[in-house]
Amino acid sequence: MSIEALAMAGADYLECGIDLEVWEADGSTQPPPPHLLEGKISSSTEAGTKSYNDKKEMNEERVMKAKIREWVKAVIGCWLP
Repeated sequence: MSIEALAMAGADYLECGIDLEVWEADGSTQPPPPHLLEGKISSSTEAGTKSYNDKKEMNEERVMKAKIREWVKAVIGCWLP
């Protein structure tokens, strides 16, 4: 179990018998997951937001094109017998 998990559970590392100096010197620290690295958070979040915004804009564009087509048909219908 990681120190972080113990901390989230409210455990005290001293009561669990964890010696931080030995733990750090042992090299048992793990690198952070990729999604927590600096720069990765914003890019993944932006990618998700961008994807959502792109889909929303595409849908709005389709709706607008459909409205324009209907308007053009109505205008042409006024001029044709």
